[in-house]
Amino acid sequence: MAQRLPTLDTCDPDDPRDAFQWALVALPFGPGQGMTMHHDTRGDWSKHFHDLAFVHGPSLAKLADENGMIHVSQLPEQKIKYRAPWRGQQHALNASGSWVPINDDDPEPPPIPNMAEYTAHEQEVVAEQLRYTGVVKDKPPAVDLAKVAMPPRDQFNPTDHSPSTVNGYLMAAGEQERRRVLAVEMTGKHRDQILRKWPAE
Repeated sequence: MAQRLPTLDTCDPDDPRDAFQWALVALPFGPGQGMTMHHDTRGDWSKHFHDLAFVHGPSLAKLADENGMIHVSQLPEQKIKYRAPWRGQQHALNASGSWVPINDDDPEPPPIPNMAEYTAHEQEVVAEQLRYTGVVKDKPPAVDLAKVAMPPRDQFNPTDHSPSTVNGYLMAAGEQERRRVLAVEMTGKHRDQILRKWPAE
């Protein structure tokens, strides 16, 4: 048989695991939707609110005297506090925050050094440690890639000209240029009218 949902009248105010369960029913979860946690989870949350010294106003009012006064001794004492993450970033993904006893001393945050005050040698030691832990990554070595040298567009190409034009050009060209043009001709059209006139040396 399913357990009945708690109400203010059925919860025991003196039982930390039961006192606030009535407030943990049909919690707003979306438009027209409510969320009710499992009985055990409600018990944990109820005790959590009890340890934080939460009180229910109407129940507290019943403790007042004829003058409407309540002595502070009648109020609950807070037993726990939230210790925010003292290392790392302050956001919900940092799970190092926790609830601890109210009188626990907070640890000293670790000091963050000012690297400008370090010597060059000390900075290198720290940099090496950061490389070892993967915080600082070395740049990948540069790769010497081959490049294809393209001839200039205005360079003389014998395949674009007639044999007589090529021979005329070679007569006026220097030795290095003549060798270049003849090499192009030999690997290109390979015309006898040119190659016979300019035999390989």
